Amino acid sequence: MSKGLGLGAGWLKVGGASTSVYCMGAVAGITVYYLAADWWISRRRQAAVVKRSAVETESEKEERGEEYESSGDRYGSLRICGRFVNPFDSWRDKTLWDFVRWLATRTAGNGLPSDKSQLEKDLPLARPHLRLLRRLAGEKPDAEPDAEPEPDAEYADYPAIDDIDGDSTMTATWIGQSTCFVQMEGLSILTDPIFKRRTVFSWLGPERLRPVPCQLADLPRPDIVLVSHNHFDHLDVDVVRALGNAVTWYVPLGLRAWFARLGVYRVRELDWWQETEYTARSGRVFRIAATPTQHWSGRTGLDSNASLWCSFLVRGKRASVFHCGDTGYCAAFERIGRLYGSVSLAILPIGSYAPRWYMQHQHIDPDDAVRIHRDLRARRSIGVHWGTFMMSDEHYLAPPRDLAAAAARSGLAGDEFVAPQLGRTVLYAV
Repeated sequence: MSKGLGLGAGWLKVGGASTSVYCMGAVAGITVYYLAADWWISRRRQAAVVKRSAVETESEKEERGEEYESSGDRYGSLRICGRFVNPFDSWRDKTLWDFVRWLATRTAGNGLPSDKSQLEKDLPLARPHLRLLRRLAGEKPDAEPDAEPEPDAEYADYPAIDDIDGDSTMTATWIGQSTCFVQMEGLSILTDPIFKRRTVFSWLGPERLRPVPCQLADLPRPDIVLVSHNHFDHLDVDVVRALGNAVTWYVPLGLRAWFARLGVYRVRELDWWQETEYTARSGRVFRIAATPTQHWSGRTGLDSNASLWCSFLVRGKRASVFHCGDTGYCAAFERIGRLYGSVSLAILPIGSYAPRWYMQHQHIDPDDAVRIHRDLRARRSIGVHWGTFMMSDEHYLAPPRDLAAAAARSGLAGDEFVAPQLGRTVLYAV
């Protein structure tokens, strides 16, 4: 930025320029500097992708009967001039013109009804099965037996709470956007947490279509929190302050310093393909791996791609969960499936995909999500990142409809990959 300011000042020969003209020149200098840097990084990225494409794939070596050693060279993270970039030939860098063109051609409304009651009918809320979640988390029952209301009628067909075995049953509760509360083998996991009414501040950013189905304080305290990237709709600073150092945070490279500025230090920063272990209070050990996605990062406009983006795979003794975050489709997903094998449950985005010419490189659509489901060899998947904040052009109910159609075309079983109800706790046998 200092170079940009210097460039603007030089252009204007600051000595005789007014303050307003100087400011305009500084802005122009900064803009030119960043556009030039983007162009240079884009060229360097393309050259790196071409070089990496010469690395043989696993299948190519298998055809010759040779052992495949690593995906690190071809699918490892890549940083150029201090900024992370996507090392995939499926990525295309967006220009300022692309953004302006999208804004100019956007269709307003997303089909949202003016009648709130219709929205409530189309996107019904469920209350999470909090008593079950608390028991599986090992929390003591409320002192007052009636402190927590009985579960809704939709849980009437569930087994009695004491009859549910946490070792052979996973739970997943979709809170909205990419925020899920998952339990497996005694481990409580929170993903990409946001509980705000709006994405940025209480007065700024897209507003939730429906209220959050529960508050953070209603849920059992998570053991770990997985953060795929730092966009506002995936990382709520209020949640970070509330949970602080009481949990362990798993984040991509470059994001730990942001947490440290908030006084949060119990943070494990991971690169793509890097693995670590988490030992739960029960003594059980879980493997956590950071895996590639095709996306980008940034919160202020001046920190674009200063930190990495990733997905996560958490494995216990029997169960496993894959948290994707945001992504466009790339070849790395097939490699993840080959390397780690089948996963019990995949949490995959299915919204924010229109128009495709602009969104396809950073957000998958339901057809791509089904493809990733197959790549990961997932036994079950749930579709998230829809019906919460409208930040693209598709109809607000299109993602679950398109997912059902894509699943049918691919021959998936009826409950193999579904879009869940907001707030509803779902059980999965493992």
